[in-house]
Amino acid sequence: MAKQPHHTEEKLMTFYYRASDFFEKNKKHVYTALTILVIVIAGIVLLVNKKKANNDLAGIELGKIKDVYNSNNYQQAVNGDSLGNSKGLQFIVDEYGSTENGEMAKLWLANSYYGLRDFDKAEKYYKDYSGSNSILKVSAAAGLAAVYEARNNFIEAAKQFEKVAAMDKDNPFVDQYLFYAAKDYYRGNDLPAAKKLFDKLKQDYPKSKYMAEAEKYRATFVN
Repeated sequence: MAKQPHHTEEKLMTFYYRASDFFEKNKKHVYTALTILVIVIAGIVLLVNKKKANNDLAGIELGKIKDVYNSNNYQQAVNGDSLGNSKGLQFIVDEYGSTENGEMAKLWLANSYYGLRDFDKAEKYYKDYSGSNSILKVSAAAGLAAVYEARNNFIEAAKQFEKVAAMDKDNPFVDQYLFYAAKDYYRGNDLPAAKKLFDKLKQDYPKSKYMAEAEKYRATFVN
């Protein structure tokens, strides 16, 4: 048997009166909560807009320094030019490092310090990279491995390169990272680990451009 319409109306009226009564008794708290909500929403909007504006500014500064960086003029890339036309990667990172373009600048800054053989600062910014781009994440991790290698910490470098090779199977440089890891294990005298990775390179990437050199290393192992 269908419900009578007036039963629904009675329920709605009861709800309305209860809600009205609650509001009258608690309107001070309700107004306070609404005010806080408006402030929070406004703050979020302002924060999002500011982050976007900062990302745009970082992108503009990156564009100014791009050619200098690509020409391997690392000191100027870090500091900018003396006329102030470009402020340099260090400025971009310090001011806008939390934005996506700022994260890109962070990787460029690490690469620049590596080129200047300032391995401590290179390590710092490779580790600090936290952008969302998967290729750049791998690049930063590989840069860290290169720092270890430059310090002759071959086993540490090998472990890092091996980790990098496993980060993204679709990365076009996986064979390169495997080769570097194997070579560093070899240089660090961990021959079983080196052989394992040289064998993996041959099995998984038989047409790799690194295979010819890898075969020279593999020939030194006693079967």
